[in-house]
Amino acid sequence: MELKRSLNTFDSISVLFSSMVGSGIFFTSGYLIKETGNLWIVLFCWIIGGFLALSGSITYAYAARLLPFAGGDYVYLKVAYSPAIAFMSGWSSLLTNFSACVSVLALAFGKYVQILFPELPYFESPTYTFLGLDLQVSSTTLIGILPILFFSVLNYFGIKSAVRVQNVFAVLKITGLLLFLVLGFSIGSTHWGYLFDSPFPNVLELSFYSKVLIGIVPVSFSYLGWNMITYIAEEVKQPEKTIVRSAITACFLVAGLYFAINLLFVISAPIGELAGQDGIGAIAFQKLFGTNYSILTTSFIAWVILGSMSAILIGGSRVYFAMARDGVFLPSFSKVHPKWHSPYVSIFFQAFVAILFLFVKEIEALLYMITCSILILSCLTAATPFRFEKMGMKSDYKIPLYPLPIFLYIFANIAVMVILFVEKPITASWGLMITFIALPVYYLFRLDKKMVSKQST
Repeated sequence: MELKRSLNTFDSISVLFSSMVGSGIFFTSGYLIKETGNLWIVLFCWIIGGFLALSGSITYAYAARLLPFAGGDYVYLKVAYSPAIAFMSGWSSLLTNFSACVSVLALAFGKYVQILFPELPYFESPTYTFLGLDLQVSSTTLIGILPILFFSVLNYFGIKSAVRVQNVFAVLKITGLLLFLVLGFSIGSTHWGYLFDSPFPNVLELSFYSKVLIGIVPVSFSYLGWNMITYIAEEVKQPEKTIVRSAITACFLVAGLYFAINLLFVISAPIGELAGQDGIGAIAFQKLFGTNYSILTTSFIAWVILGSMSAILIGGSRVYFAMARDGVFLPSFSKVHPKWHSPYVSIFFQAFVAILFLFVKEIEALLYMITCSILILSCLTAATPFRFEKMGMKSDYKIPLYPLPIFLYIFANIAVMVILFVEKPITASWGLMITFIALPVYYLFRLDKKMVSKQST
């Protein structure tokens, strides 16, 4: 049983948009302002982040056109390099990348539910330490389980039904953000002086570039999801046209939206009130429109979080399905539902892993742990067009300004990795270790497969 091609261009853009636009847009700039101390650098970081996402998407599109199958990086790395390297990518996705991202969003959703309904009884258990990880059960944990289960069950009934709901999230999300921009710039209490009071940076100074590199790290988190279409490519109609079109459209749409929103943020309040704030979006909303709309703001952010969670759950499960289909993961993960055409075992196992991560108290540390290894594998994926051409696999799709986007994306990833090792050496090292553990696991699966094959003969 194979997956069914049922997604059109609008569906594909919807999944990409929802996976990219998450809660990060409402938090990241507060940290950027604190780290850089300059509003112009903050805006510049968001522009650079958009260029990097676009560079990555048009580069990945080359591989996606050649290999329009489920699994994304896993499939491209397998063909271009080796199944072992591909397994490392899938392993990282399974253990932390997709699952941990879903868990972070679920915990954020749980916190916003508590803000919306403060009168309900909430609890928080003592912290327990297991193998160096702090574990805790709380109301936030239990609330976070609900959307994970809901979207997983929805995915069980086929990608078309999941994407229909995803489209609703996407349409309301973009409508809300555009409404926020229109009202903010037209009737909001804006002061352009807040921006112009910040000195324009000297691009000839080394400190400017070091601050930009520091800023790119959190911005890259907010742009994550630009490659989501590659994970569900096997379920996209006319992939040779739809993948490139939807990827470029979504990147331009999100980059423009991000820049406009952050421009509104920095002219809503003095820099001192925005720096280091966890919820710069909520602060900006209050400064622009007053405090009477805090419930509306909180509800909308919770809605944005749910939309991102839904999109990530759709894409992630396809990686494990592709691994199992290749015989390097548990065979049951390759099962496709005979009626709904969904990889239902992979879907529910992903939900199980994400729920387990909900009990980790400081789950953000897990994301830092795997970021470095994911970036290394992303560099290898970005270089696959060179490998494919060398192997005689050529596509009718031409990467714009080839090979500049490839080199730009790889250079940026290396720069971010350097910053991570400088700023978070322990967690970055743990991330590399988790990734390289994939190699012995991979060879164990291969050995087991050979033994089963011998026994059957």
